[in-house]
Amino acid sequence: MVYDRDQAFGGAQLTQLIVRQYGFSPEEAESKKRSGEMPEDYESAVLRPFVENMAQEIGRALQFFFTSTPHNRVDHVMLAGGSSSLPGLTEAVTAQTSFNCQVLNPFDGMEIASGVKESKMRREAPSYLSACGLAMRRFLQ
Repeated sequence: MVYDRDQAFGGAQLTQLIVRQYGFSPEEAESKKRSGEMPEDYESAVLRPFVENMAQEIGRALQFFFTSTPHNRVDHVMLAGGSSSLPGLTEAVTAQTSFNCQVLNPFDGMEIASGVKESKMRREAPSYLSACGLAMRRFLQ
């Protein structure tokens, strides 16, 4: 890895857009966002424009990388965080940047204990990248 950058946008901004668009309270918007119980026009009015904006921001971050380093290409764009698994995001990033894009799952290759709700864990896995990395440092010492 030669470049790593946190972007200051994501789930909180999406929740704010939902609040403004539909008049929900922030708590209600967050709950509906997580459960998928959104109004019928959510995908076209809120989600798709938000995903396109995220892809453009990632494209801008890559342009900054190219102009501030001697590098002019990347092998992969890897997404993590709660919003990284939004529908259509990897495709939008690939279209915007022309680079292969994937969502990271820090649990890939790990055995999952029987008491873990696997569907929830897989859905939220990209949110736990930093926590898994910090936890695994203990094993590398």
